Amino acid sequence: MSGSPSAAATVRLPSRPDAGHSWLTLLPWLSAHRAGPSILGENELIPNAWMSTDALEVGVPPEFLDEVCRRIAAIFLTQHRDIPLATAFPFAFAATDFADLGLGAKVRIALGTHADMSALGALTMRELAALPGIGPAARAEIGAALVRSSIPVRSTAPAVAEFEDFLAARGARDRFLLAARVLAAKPMTLSACGAELGISRERVNQLDARLREQVRAMFRGSHELRRAADVLAAAARPMAALARVCAAEPDLAAPVPGLGLCLWQVLIRLDDRIDVVDDWILDTSPEAARQRVHKILTVAATPEGLVETASAAASFEVPVDEATRMLTYLGYRVVQRHVLIRSASVHDAIAAVLALGGEPMTVAEIQAQVIPRRSVSSIRNAMVADDRFGKADRSRWGLIRWGARYEPIHRQIGRILDANGGRIELEELIRQVTRSFDVREVSVRTYAATGEYVTTAGVVTRRERGYTPRKSPTKTRGLYREGEVVRWRTTIAAAHLKGSAFNLPSALAGMIGVGPNHPVELASRLGPQAILWVSVQARCGTIKRFIDDLGLSAGAEVFLEFAPGPSGPRFDVVPVRASAGGDPLRRALAATGHSGAGRLPADQLGAALAEAIWLPAATDPATVGEALRARGEAQLADLAVG
Repeated sequence: MSGSPSAAATVRLPSRPDAGHSWLTLLPWLSAHRAGPSILGENELIPNAWMSTDALEVGVPPEFLDEVCRRIAAIFLTQHRDIPLATAFPFAFAATDFADLGLGAKVRIALGTHADMSALGALTMRELAALPGIGPAARAEIGAALVRSSIPVRSTAPAVAEFEDFLAARGARDRFLLAARVLAAKPMTLSACGAELGISRERVNQLDARLREQVRAMFRGSHELRRAADVLAAAARPMAALARVCAAEPDLAAPVPGLGLCLWQVLIRLDDRIDVVDDWILDTSPEAARQRVHKILTVAATPEGLVETASAAASFEVPVDEATRMLTYLGYRVVQRHVLIRSASVHDAIAAVLALGGEPMTVAEIQAQVIPRRSVSSIRNAMVADDRFGKADRSRWGLIRWGARYEPIHRQIGRILDANGGRIELEELIRQVTRSFDVREVSVRTYAATGEYVTTAGVVTRRERGYTPRKSPTKTRGLYREGEVVRWRTTIAAAHLKGSAFNLPSALAGMIGVGPNHPVELASRLGPQAILWVSVQARCGTIKRFIDDLGLSAGAEVFLEFAPGPSGPRFDVVPVRASAGGDPLRRALAATGHSGAGRLPADQLGAALAEAIWLPAATDPATVGEALRARGEAQLADLAVG
């Protein structure tokens, strides 16, 4: 040992121990802790049972040894601060070189003149705390190093031995730069290194560049170092848990004396094929590993983007629990022993939920499992718009690839009629429809007597005569006319803003010519406008483009306007304007959208209002008021009768 004589020099140091020693032999002060409390952790079955007379390698698995050393050191730092270090750690001070402790550069610098075994052994932890720069973290590092150095070591790993040969040929300055810059996870700056070594920043840069080339050349020529690096690279295809790999290849965790690093920490600085991030060995870089994982998962995924975690683990050649942790770390969702490779969109999330469930589900059941949370309407709209999904019956949805797809009731009736020569007994129709799908009997009866079908004397056939609206225009709320122009008043709702289709009154449908099996397409200033017949009623296609063009929001009142054009009715959406003046009749006529509400003579207002709801012009005000009240327009009725 080097250094001046001290109290530690009078202590008779034992020779370096061989394997087979117990913890109590190596660290005698541990005997005070055999009765507890637990050192390793509160969840131990028997506190400190590992501190038996058995060899220490029996009680502690190799992969946990470093953590055990840190915990033992923590006990020493807090409860044995006045024991000289050489007395507390006799086997550690049997080392012949201070560098064997593997302390980091900052701690070695802070120790100053105490940075040799003789001077360090004379100190207690309390005395160490009084030294400048030796704070709690530094004392913890020194304590853990002393515990670790007390443990019997196996013969040096071949790869470490080759690196030690390289270090032996380097001077103190090069060894400092290797630890502080070339092989450091967070390198010191050139200026800081220059200040420490007493040379210029530029000189440090020159030495750094030369040293990097030397150490890489040594790595390329070292069989053992490259073999150890190959072990890491083979595991990083695309990534693996560092702790598991080191447990299988203990040499990777072997300390490299004089650097304060493990072998794997040296290798990832020398080999561009591998990196370690957050205790994961990675293939080249995090992004490269992520891309390779995604490629492997994509090949194995179902059409809904699901891969069994067991299958993924086999592809990555890692244990299943490690694969689960790895995929979660990369940002994938792992649910019910499956990883979801596509779940960002609501469409993909629904597909995954159905695939995992394996059977049709209601919208509410699907919504409860979709993450992040979505509204019922969002779930339903996504399934309607995606050809991967279809209704399995009246209330449940499934994946189309599962087989039978639910048909709307009116289409089922048409198909069954075609298969039976155009007529079928109503009771037989009900039996066939309800047998295949979850459909209520009353719904079948309704559809069989509505729209394009008619039920006569218990027999269902197709309707031969044209469709007749259920209500007349006079009795239809919000429906008005001005000459040949027809207007229907409605309120913009959330469904309109989302672009959904919506129902139209049957009287309006009759006027524009839409009916069962007879959709129409009208011209408009913003392109064609579709009016469809769905099941038993007319539906207007989306008007979102008109809403956006007019800058409207929910709650706005508008007219759907149908005006004569060169080749048929033209469609438009027109905002409802404010009432015209204070005269009740003018305000009533303005509410119908009539263009003459503000300019017609007073004696013509009553006739115009009567004609607006399809009554004769000569109809008296009381009758007009009764008609308006019957269609649910009481406010307009009050204005009409004054």
